[in-house]
Amino acid sequence: MHPLIARFLSLDAARETLQKEKTGAPLSAEELLFIATAAAHPQQRAELLGVSGRKLASDVQATLVLLAAHTAARAIAQEPALSGATAQARQALLGEGASEEETESFIASILLEEAFGYEDEVDDFDADWVAEALGEVPSLAALTREGVDALLLKFSQTGASEAEREARTQIAKALFDIAWSEGPAPINPEHLEALMEAEITGQPEERQEARLRATVELLQVLSREKLIGPMRLSRLRAQLGDDDA
Repeated sequence: MHPLIARFLSLDAARETLQKEKTGAPLSAEELLFIATAAAHPQQRAELLGVSGRKLASDVQATLVLLAAHTAARAIAQEPALSGATAQARQALLGEGASEEETESFIASILLEEAFGYEDEVDDFDADWVAEALGEVPSLAALTREGVDALLLKFSQTGASEAEREARTQIAKALFDIAWSEGPAPINPEHLEALMEAEITGQPEERQEARLRATVELLQVLSREKLIGPMRLSRLRAQLGDDDA
């Protein structure tokens, strides 16, 4: 988890920073990033300043998550280890027509996945994984509907038997619908969980094995297309129980 996500998930820390800004108290560089993020999200800023006992805890938490993740997204744009990858990801998204808000949200979602998407220690920040995930963005941003259809067709047709081609077709269609229904995004553990539940769990054993094999092979294809990085591929294969992950 990025340190700024950890810090500003605290309601006390977030409100204290906003109050310091209101009173003109000196602010640290990290606090200035949070203030800039809050200014870009006035509704969420107002919600934090107006929190009372009547406010649902889940609503407050969602606001904190949004502001903390977007603050961290601003921070990595300035961090030497991640600034280059962040700039390239931003340029790719903006170049394909994404708005500034959509671009910030995309990068923030990568940081949230790093923080909460895997069973790692959340106190640690895996900058290498984030750099790799940012490196996936140009290929994802350039992927069109026609490109997705071409991937599906090519993957489906390369099965050695009719049963294998059926499994490949079903898995690819389902995963692309789950993960990319609103546009290409990084394939993550939630996508695989949804795929398992919809297409694999509860099926006859032979069909389960065929579809699991097709899922692993599809992830490998997406990796060769630079839509999935090596670390993501390894984690997703491990989630599927692939012994070779």
